[in-house]
Amino acid sequence: MSEVLAARLDALPLLLWKTPPGLELILAQEGVAFEVVRDPRPFAFRSGRFVLFDGRRESPTAVRALLTAGHVAIDVDSHRKGEPVDPFDALVDDRPMRGEWNVGGFTLRERVARRPKALIRERIIGRLREDVLARDGVWIRLAPFPHPFRSAFNLRVDLDEPLAEDYFRFANARRPLNECTTHFVSTAAYQAERAVLADLAGLDAQSHGHHHHVYRDGEANLRNLERADLILRSRGFRVEGFAAPHGRWNAALDDALEALGYSYSSDFQIGYDDLPFFPWRGDRSSTVLQVPVHPICEGLFLDAGAVDGRPVAEHLAAAVAEKADAGEPAFVYGHPERRLGRMPEVLSALTATLERRPLVWRTTLTDMARWWRFRASRKWLAIVRGPGRVEVQFDEWSGEHPLALEVFRGAFRALLPLSGPRTVVDLDSLAFERVPVPARRAARPPAPDRRPDSWRQLVRRAIDWETVTPIDEIPDATLADRVKKGLRRWKRQKAEAI
Repeated sequence: MSEVLAARLDALPLLLWKTPPGLELILAQEGVAFEVVRDPRPFAFRSGRFVLFDGRRESPTAVRALLTAGHVAIDVDSHRKGEPVDPFDALVDDRPMRGEWNVGGFTLRERVARRPKALIRERIIGRLREDVLARDGVWIRLAPFPHPFRSAFNLRVDLDEPLAEDYFRFANARRPLNECTTHFVSTAAYQAERAVLADLAGLDAQSHGHHHHVYRDGEANLRNLERADLILRSRGFRVEGFAAPHGRWNAALDDALEALGYSYSSDFQIGYDDLPFFPWRGDRSSTVLQVPVHPICEGLFLDAGAVDGRPVAEHLAAAVAEKADAGEPAFVYGHPERRLGRMPEVLSALTATLERRPLVWRTTLTDMARWWRFRASRKWLAIVRGPGRVEVQFDEWSGEHPLALEVFRGAFRALLPLSGPRTVVDLDSLAFERVPVPARRAARPPAPDRRPDSWRQLVRRAIDWETVTPIDEIPDATLADRVKKGLRRWKRQKAEAI
């Protein structure tokens, strides 16, 4: 590569050569321009000055042989140092764990993603940004929310039980939040509740599956989703999203969602309190976007002994305030039946928290997924045009959503709205503000629940135990299926004999 070409290397995109998939995942979340180099041909590295590589897969000497004097090579293996586990493996870990929080004197327990992926992302991106800026680079990203918003709020509600009276109590308290509530409907529970479905018309209503269960078997998941789709579409709903019962995610569920063309899902056993992301499937990214939520709902408080909605309201309002002030998505969830329908103070607290924050985008999860896919599809680069001047160019400009850039300098950033495909940024004329440091009190990751599994829990997990699927619909394909079916029949016979 000639020295003339080297002098023209662009500030962005970052070039990724033999890097772990977790790095690609978090750069996409951040909205930083990057390209993955697949084949080191003579001109493969001509489009960017900064080349990121993994020293565990390629030696620095071999990398330097591919580059010019104008390139800067950064070994991301350095970001593994000081971490309790390989952070890049943790970012694509799809296993759950039993987590535990202490909130207001209550011990809350839930199965959530095994790794605190948002915190890992923040650490790696923070270090990488320092590396780039220390080498006279620029760190620019697409803002995570449509301009001028600095955060986003959504209330996700899962409709699991056919208790119409509780739903309408909830709907009355929900009115100030109608525009930013997404409802995930279990159709086995609500297909006959015509008044509830009529009330949901015009609001964001998506699929929670037919039976309230996520199966280990892909065909069973596909049948369950298709059944829910048929019912919801026949009632006039446009189905784009899904939320897994109990936040459970597995590859068989993702296969079914991909087969049916779902745009997004929201499952806290693969990720929570984080920016949206496309899960890594071992050799590729899923086509189904994950839109994470805060995994603590009112049910955890009730299970822990709470007798009213006061601690729920305090916690969820604090979590929303904390995340909104940090510039993060403030997405919380709950259930109307027996819970939020009888806790109007929870929705009142959320409404009051939002009223004090006009720059929070009040959105549905469906609109958030549409926005995120649009943002992820933007192709752009940054070219240095002289001291303190950078030109940002987009391949295909679209005004479908109002885009903005965030320009970083150390612990400060500036927000710059975009109005066309080319923007010259004068770095010295921007108004920088300090990057907020998340408090991480209400929305902190859980500690592992160290209690050993009981024999009963082990058996239930082994046979994928559940009681919502009609016995006649349980297949006989595996030993676990047959054991579950036999136990379900025995349990029914025992109940009938009483």
